[in-house]
Amino acid sequence: MDQPPRPRAKAGSFPGERPCAHPGCALAGDYRAPVNRPGSSFLPPSGPPRWQYFCLDHIRAFNAGWNWFDGMSQNEIWEAQSPAPAWERETRAFHANAFHAGPDRMADALGVLRWKSASRPQGPALSSDDRQALAKLGLDESATLAQIKTRYRSLARRYHPDANKGSREHEAKLISLTEAHAHLAASPAFKN
Repeated sequence: MDQPPRPRAKAGSFPGERPCAHPGCALAGDYRAPVNRPGSSFLPPSGPPRWQYFCLDHIRAFNAGWNWFDGMSQNEIWEAQSPAPAWERETRAFHANAFHAGPDRMADALGVLRWKSASRPQGPALSSDDRQALAKLGLDESATLAQIKTRYRSLARRYHPDANKGSREHEAKLISLTEAHAHLAASPAFKN
């Protein structure tokens, strides 16, 4: 003869292991509730919090009558409802020149913390084709690859036929911008 499967655990115990904590109730206490309000007496100085267990009807009655703020003064209630425990404290500022610390301020052997420069890093010189492509995009010679990509995207959105109700009058301009972007993306002057 097969035994029925044991019921699933609820609140850290199996149903029927504890009696209901309500006086005079003979049902199993399957639902856990705190003995005291969380605060000074809920967490004893050593050990886990204290719990009591109720049946379904009595846990419903317990929850309906639960008052988190019972026995607290107005100031204690205000502190418990404040959005953050240290909201009134001043936030510590970062170092004044933290962003511009540069490689001389940090040891970074792998180059992970390398700062991105706002201008194009020194590298291979720009060719005349690079300068013409930058001019088509309306950028100067100090532009970075990220600035080139951003500028290309904004111009492509402006001149794309979908943005102009299907009109193809700006098609030549869009092709020219796409060629300029492709040239600059492949240029050795903009490789990292």
